[in-house]
Amino acid sequence: MKAAVKTNFRGMRALVVLGNDSNRLALASVLGKLGLDVQLHDPHDAGVQTALEKCDVVLLDADVNLEVLSEPNALPDVPCIALIGTETPSQLARVVRQGCISHILKPVRSSGVFTALLLAVNEHEKRQKIAREMAVLRQRLAGRREVTAAILKLMMADGIDQDAAYERLRVEAMNRRMPIEELAREYLACDARAQGGGRRPRIKADDTAKKLSTNRRLRQ
Repeated sequence: MKAAVKTNFRGMRALVVLGNDSNRLALASVLGKLGLDVQLHDPHDAGVQTALEKCDVVLLDADVNLEVLSEPNALPDVPCIALIGTETPSQLARVVRQGCISHILKPVRSSGVFTALLLAVNEHEKRQKIAREMAVLRQRLAGRREVTAAILKLMMADGIDQDAAYERLRVEAMNRRMPIEELAREYLACDARAQGGGRRPRIKADDTAKKLSTNRRLRQ
């Protein structure tokens, strides 16, 4: 199922960091008509940093080197649109470093603003979704590594094979109503404490695990 494309931006807070000129007036007018709550700041205003923390989309003057954005990750995690007047390599490189994902050419006109806003907002949401999916995958991968480590520990401690060790973990996790990855982390933590003189952790085999191990030995 394809994700819906967002086309309604009513109520979003837009921060426009641009000098007080005709471009700013035109941009504020168009954004206001689209239903956004517009906040205007000169690039050198002292309040820009605070305003960046309270917006849903940022529109930046790409022709001005903003000191407040000189540090890595200075921009909040919101869609960023560059306002470009001069297309020099150095200025465009700064736009890329600042994380802008859409742009509007100066002089600002009524046409093009909605397109830039739509592309920026939807691309940002897509990137956020990918980042969330990657975080989940990394978490699952880390969990699988811990499960594998716990299986190896059980195999060596109790002299059982891989399938029987996994079955013990699975059944114990099911009985305790917890993810097998969480149980594996708990078991490994207890085993680490046992290495320092603590009590050795135990995961008892239930009847299912015992039968699994017995049947495997008989087949061999």
